Amino acid sequence: MNRDNNFDFTLDKYKQLCSSLERNNFSPITLAEYMMAKELPDKYVMMRHDIDRNPPKALETAKIEQELNIKATYYFRTVNDNLFCPEIITEVSRMGHEIGYHYEVLNECKGNYENAIELFKANLDKFQDLYDVKTVCMHGQPLSKHDNRDLWKKYDYRDFGILGEAYLSIDNSVNYLCDTGRNWNFDHCLRDFIPNKTESIKVDSTDDLIELIESGNVSNFYILTHPERWSSNSFEWVFFYSKDMIINLGKKFLRMARTW
Repeated sequence: MNRDNNFDFTLDKYKQLCSSLERNNFSPITLAEYMMAKELPDKYVMMRHDIDRNPPKALETAKIEQELNIKATYYFRTVNDNLFCPEIITEVSRMGHEIGYHYEVLNECKGNYENAIELFKANLDKFQDLYDVKTVCMHGQPLSKHDNRDLWKKYDYRDFGILGEAYLSIDNSVNYLCDTGRNWNFDHCLRDFIPNKTESIKVDSTDDLIELIESGNVSNFYILTHPERWSSNSFEWVFFYSKDMIINLGKKFLRMARTW
């Protein structure tokens, strides 16, 4: 396969990634299926997408996955009408993908737990009108002092019919990789990690990840992407590359400030 490392994070590169998983016989499972499973396939992949911004981009990755018989899990936010898009949520679910709630209520309520859980319930009800949501995932908000996962130190998501949380309900044997910061090596992750887990696998480019898939040395993957990062043309690529570089620089200074 002809690969061009100079243009990573394009939809073409994402299709190569998905094709590699299909070609190497990884069984795609959703987060809900993982949390309900009594026994997992010998080789499996969980594809997760956090729709932090630009929800129409979710349709592009969802269509690629549908073409390759890959079912994924898509988490949508609710903070404004531009992010909570019932038409897009419905279309993605009709392609066979799981829909979940990308919650950030502790941050929205400035650390007030009582208000946050009420807001969580109200927002979850919005989803339930469209899809039977069974899993949720916190939105990282790296600039906030609040970790939205802390909500579950006081409350139990199972009280709302939720099976699990995309970070808190994952076993340490799962190999987690994310595209945060425009690479796969966790260098720019402030909150996109599984608590109390040290990742043993780190790769830089998507081509490196494809090579790892094709090596046959790994039997499971939990892959997080942000669809707005995967470009469909050169203008998008330059725009999102520049934006990611600025965000990464900000995270570097934030990490230094926290150290001081």
